[in-house]
Amino acid sequence: MTDTLAVTQAISLAPGIQMTPTGAIISDDITIDEFCTGLQNCQTLANASMWAIGDLLAYGEARGDWGEMYTQALDLTQKSYATLTSAVWMSKSYPIEERRDDLSWSHHRAAAPIKNTDERQALLQEAAREGWTREDVAQAVSPSPRPTKNTTCPKCGHEW
Repeated sequence: MTDTLAVTQAISLAPGIQMTPTGAIISDDITIDEFCTGLQNCQTLANASMWAIGDLLAYGEARGDWGEMYTQALDLTQKSYATLTSAVWMSKSYPIEERRDDLSWSHHRAAAPIKNTDERQALLQEAAREGWTREDVAQAVSPSPRPTKNTTCPKCGHEW
């Protein structure tokens, strides 16, 4: 791709910061506030993209008349079939009004095994309030069993 084409497909993240299909073009004179705005907007777009892919594919499925939709989606997104079906599943699992913009798509994915909507929303609210990572949410949903401590006989070495 030429630099000209990349610039014509650029999205403004903040004054002096353009996101292109291959990265960011950043002016030398941006302020720290512009930097922070650009970074936040970039993260917002990254998070929103999985929701949007899922929503678009769910829409295409519902139409039922587009035949090879997933073949086209695989080519257009360069994502795996598993990633695409996961995005659709998530979009169907979380109506848009249940999605939190203060948590990532991955946070929502970690909470998805909770079938009760109220319980799931309470967990996500706690995660947002406490600043949990995606791993924290996953741990809260499916805590690892505590390893049992083996006791070893000092005389014979038997463990129980």
